[in-house]
Amino acid sequence: MRLPPWFDRFMAPGSDRSAELARALEARGVAARTLELSGGRFVAAWPKEGLRDPRYRIKVVTAHHDRVPGTPGALDNSAACLQLVDFLSESRGAFNTLVIFTDREELGSARPARPDGPGAARQGSFELGKAFSGMDIGSPMVFPLDVTGRGDALVLSRASETLAARADGALRRSAVERVAAETDAMACSAARLMAGRAPVLRAAVPFGEDLGFMLAGVPALTVTVLPRAEAEALAGLGTLPAWASLAEPGDRAPGTWSRLHGPDDTVDQYGDEAFGVVSRFLARLAAWRAPSSVGRR
Repeated sequence: MRLPPWFDRFMAPGSDRSAELARALEARGVAARTLELSGGRFVAAWPKEGLRDPRYRIKVVTAHHDRVPGTPGALDNSAACLQLVDFLSESRGAFNTLVIFTDREELGSARPARPDGPGAARQGSFELGKAFSGMDIGSPMVFPLDVTGRGDALVLSRASETLAARADGALRRSAVERVAAETDAMACSAARLMAGRAPVLRAAVPFGEDLGFMLAGVPALTVTVLPRAEAEALAGLGTLPAWASLAEPGDRAPGTWSRLHGPDDTVDQYGDEAFGVVSRFLARLAAWRAPSSVGRR
């Protein structure tokens, strides 16, 4: 793949990645705003020539720009950042679609594996979810892109099912059930949008920044990409077994995940198929006019 010059600077060790994203967008004529929340730096932008209508819900597409210290972080999560910069600068007529590059997703040992994990409230997505009420975007639906640079199948997370089963005080049970139901409805809508355009599977995916959003009361559906054989194997497992955790991948985890959080997470893992799948997904999602009642009870 041919990668743009700004991406080399973005990938460089010690790079100020939020600043590089802001500069890349500015160079492409996309107005961006940098937000600072609890020690994290977030970059928000609307697509060029985008349309807005308050009668419909805002779709917020996110990608965390931080990476595990000392690792290249190409799949996790630089690919999604590159895909969203291209989307922001090349899309035409995107409807009610806001992009936010998020921070503080990779929290090391504090990264939660469960809804009651100790790091949940430290996630940047939790702080951002709480800040949405002051951003004039109503009650948004969030679609985090995570590990989207390798493979040909779109995988929609089933994490909301785990959240619904573990109402434990982080949110009232009624709020947990609402967020889980809305997230499930989002997954059904996303699958319909992509029907016939790529293999689409629902699978148990480890919690990422979707957890922070959901604990802040905001529905969030993680979207990832895997080679089809890996995606089908994962989807066939039902709930996520311990060996499939990103923190403890084990020998039977999807091969793509075995490259994460280490020196093998490099740009030579990228594939045109994955970038094509994500491009089609973003185009369909951006065109979707989601009524205010989607997923609500």
